[in-house]
Amino acid sequence: MHNRIFAKLAFLYFQPRFLATLGAAAIWLLATCLQIHSGPVYGQETQSAALPGSVIKKHAGEIDQVQPFVSGIWTKQWVAQVALLEKIRPRKIQVGEREILIDESLFYSGRYGSPLAYARALDLAEKHGFAPQSGTKVFDFGYGSIGHLRMLAQLGIDVTAVDVDPLLAEMYKDSSGAYSKGNMKLLNGKFPSDEALLESAGQGYDLFLSKNTLKRGYIHPARQPASPKHVIDLGVNDQQFLEQINKILKPNGLLAIYNFCPPKAPEDKPYIPWADGECPFSKEQLDQAGFEVLEYDVVDDLQARKLGSLLGWDIQGGMNLEKDLFAWYTIARKK
Repeated sequence: MHNRIFAKLAFLYFQPRFLATLGAAAIWLLATCLQIHSGPVYGQETQSAALPGSVIKKHAGEIDQVQPFVSGIWTKQWVAQVALLEKIRPRKIQVGEREILIDESLFYSGRYGSPLAYARALDLAEKHGFAPQSGTKVFDFGYGSIGHLRMLAQLGIDVTAVDVDPLLAEMYKDSSGAYSKGNMKLLNGKFPSDEALLESAGQGYDLFLSKNTLKRGYIHPARQPASPKHVIDLGVNDQQFLEQINKILKPNGLLAIYNFCPPKAPEDKPYIPWADGECPFSKEQLDQAGFEVLEYDVVDDLQARKLGSLLGWDIQGGMNLEKDLFAWYTIARKK
């Protein structure tokens, strides 16, 4: 029961629709509860499974709302792919000592919401020259869920994605390989410090994408986090990390970092690492690693809130978008 309660709290904390509804004080309280919990926390768990196709139908209903929001022709095509995702039949999996029901909801939108939450990040990449065609390669660092990746593969893109979450490793263990018009390779572990992972990832990428993972609060927290579990250890120093990203990119390949965040904690409250969404690397570090910085720590609150509204994060007692949703992005190009 204790683990189940905290699993649901963790799920809610990562749901933008729920998050900002609470206001800063309540978010701090929820964050504090999660910081106290010392056991493993997984995504949404349900007692009854979503019907196959029901979640896809829901997200397909978002297409007409989101397509006018994005400007890129290719990104509009990507948005439409959500309606073509493969239906998922419910099943149970074992993750450590836990048995978890996997349904279409958890599979595609469990702890991070609609796959279309990636629309803004991909649109910005297209704005800066990302022009996908058959065989284009994308690397997603901290992918979190599979929906947006399959949508890329449906457009003929070869996708490699890495995460450290054991739930994802088990839930998607049969998802690598040819998919639709493209290919998918899902990796689990520390990149790039794991040599085997690095070798498996290969090179020649057109886009290195990270959404909600490469945050300053995770990599270089401004204050002491409540738990070391809230800090991401890249396994290498900043310069080595950036140089490795540069190495796996093609010439003129893009690095895109996009972060949605809740409000930052007041100074007299415990630090919330995931609310500190600026780029964890300086312009100088990016330049020294071989990148031309195109946009750096751009505040994207207005566009994030527009997207949140289009995806319904503010309906039925949901978010107060103006007070509780913030965003930053950084775009750089390999020299």
